Amino acid sequence: MENEAQMPATPTRDHLDALLPADTPTDLMARLRTAKDGQARALALVEVARHTRETSLGSAQALGEAALSEALRCGSARAAVEALIGLTFVSASLGQQERALDAIGRAQAMLEEHRLTELLSAVLNTRALTRLTGGDVTGARQDLQDALDLARQARDPADQGNALVNLAWLACSTGDPKDALHHLNLLEELIHTLGDEGLAESLSAYLHENRAHAYALLARQAQELGREDAQRQAVQQGLMVLRAARTALQATPSLTSELLCAAHESTLLRLQGDLRGAERLARRAAQLNAVLKQQLYIEPQVCLAELLQARGEIDAALSQYSAALDIARRQHRHLDIQRLLSAISALHEQQGRLPEALDVLREALQAANTALDRVNGAAARHLQLDRELRQARADASSWQDRLRHAEVQARQDPLTGLLNRRGLEEGLQQLQFPGDGARPADWSLLAVAFVDVDHFKHVNDRHSHAVGDQVLRVVGRLLAGQVRPGDLLGRYGGEEFVLVTPVRTRGRAHGLAESCRRAVEAHDWSALLPDMHLTASVGYAVTTPDRLPQALRIADDHLYRAKNAGRNRVFPAAP
Repeated sequence: MENEAQMPATPTRDHLDALLPADTPTDLMARLRTAKDGQARALALVEVARHTRETSLGSAQALGEAALSEALRCGSARAAVEALIGLTFVSASLGQQERALDAIGRAQAMLEEHRLTELLSAVLNTRALTRLTGGDVTGARQDLQDALDLARQARDPADQGNALVNLAWLACSTGDPKDALHHLNLLEELIHTLGDEGLAESLSAYLHENRAHAYALLARQAQELGREDAQRQAVQQGLMVLRAARTALQATPSLTSELLCAAHESTLLRLQGDLRGAERLARRAAQLNAVLKQQLYIEPQVCLAELLQARGEIDAALSQYSAALDIARRQHRHLDIQRLLSAISALHEQQGRLPEALDVLREALQAANTALDRVNGAAARHLQLDRELRQARADASSWQDRLRHAEVQARQDPLTGLLNRRGLEEGLQQLQFPGDGARPADWSLLAVAFVDVDHFKHVNDRHSHAVGDQVLRVVGRLLAGQVRPGDLLGRYGGEEFVLVTPVRTRGRAHGLAESCRRAVEAHDWSALLPDMHLTASVGYAVTTPDRLPQALRIADDHLYRAKNAGRNRVFPAAP
């Protein structure tokens, strides 16, 4: 039962075979099979996870956790840091911002403890990507500049290249293509000095894709300013860069880079007036996105939206923008959310739909406030984590035990021992976007239930918060008695609990909700609450895994209706 957070066990050989994707390159497979010790094995797993994340983030996360477990088992701090860096990247890509920042915070603490300073640039690079995804542009830029400075001092070309690529990506993400081209020019100079042909080819692929992105942005900005000559020149330069990109992709194939290059070419062709060619490339980008099976990239939807808008097919364009917005929201990508909401609002305004435009602007403001809260919360969590790690170090426990304990605590509600909100969100994310074979076969229809203790404030007021805490522990145990192995159960906050479980029928979902309500009502509370009889209200929804976010909102609304109808009941009623 996934009620209690726990650190993944060191994988057995059979379990590891099940984790390894079928397309794992033979050289990586050989490196893993011939690893001479635990550290070599853990580092090999890190490399396999890095390769796998292009096609399956779920599998990459599982492999990263296996690498971390192996590093802990063999006592290799270096391998543990490498695994945490990889897990940070994957968690950020999945929208698990808290998990990503926790992982990179632990990696940084271990660097300091074990004096692994040569890995600091890589840590800063990865933390920057996590920060940028969450909307902390200033923090991300500072991390990347620090990473670049450290890499230059250490004369590490790989870290220098990564920092320059990421600085260019940050510049494009914030609408500054000229700054992006500056960093890419420095990257090109670096590539010419490299003696490592493999590294040069890898960095060249990033160079050309990011340059194409920058020129596409320049062309779009020139169009908005009515500067036709500048627009034409940027389009021509971008298409020329894409020819070099195709050559680079032959040497270093990458579905992700191919997808992004197709999207950039679609944008450039549209700005050139070739709508048919733009549609062909946009469809190609969408096909590649489907092959990746991850729905991480919004570029195919944005290309199609802009193309449809150019053709005057406004409702179809809005549909594509909405699809892109769903992806960005799922990953908490603040900058993309703001950009998409701005485009949607402008489109409504152009059509004279002023109320709709105003509603979208209000949503953008709310999203900006939410992102600011996340950034502030992440900063506070980073300080708290630093204090916890320093205190744990002072307690003289081993670094392996400290890391295991921190991983568990990050997902566990300390009061009830159930999953906390973060643990629930990560579990829900894995149900929506599992790795290959990661979702149990019977999780095709899911029941989502919110359980809320009625009049819980009265418990605290009459009997103290200490008694209230005991009540919540008991409620957690009662609800745990209603679930099966593999179900998700956690404390969502306050006196509210969430349960997600596979069901075959809506009637079964209602029956489960009823059993949760009855478990609380039927319990003898007299020892804890001699003058009170405790009850609970339950709202539930039934959904498919791909619609979990909507089901959570519906179940929460149904809980509200159950309380308004008099409490101690389930909504909706039995079908």
